[in-house]
Amino acid sequence: MRDKFVYKRVSWFHLIFGILLFILFTVTGRFMRVDFPDKDTISPELRVLMRSRHIYILFSALIHLVLGAYLRMGTDMRIRLLQYAGSLILVASSVYLVWAFITETYTLQHFSDLSRNGIYAALAGVGLHLFGGFAKR
Repeated sequence: MRDKFVYKRVSWFHLIFGILLFILFTVTGRFMRVDFPDKDTISPELRVLMRSRHIYILFSALIHLVLGAYLRMGTDMRIRLLQYAGSLILVASSVYLVWAFITETYTLQHFSDLSRNGIYAALAGVGLHLFGGFAKR
């Protein structure tokens, strides 16, 4: 019974976190539209940077939404630890990607390692969930 409760809690966390990230994605899109209404005045490079960092937030939200809908925690403690670690790394990845949107787009107006680290962390988190999922079978 306790295991089912923990499974539900982790999947609900991912679902709620994914919804919040999706809302943040829509807010950042609206913010970009209001903050830069005349797209012709900014450089094409900055425009691509803004859009890509914006899409990374959507990418992160979709990962969490899918996990929220389909996550099945393993029964073995080692598998669950892989899944917990994957979830923690995915949350850190989301934080990195939101931080990258703010920093790279508005502060630096240039590429930094924040977005790269966020994407690599997403890869690691999804990989741990994949290992955990395959190990259950």
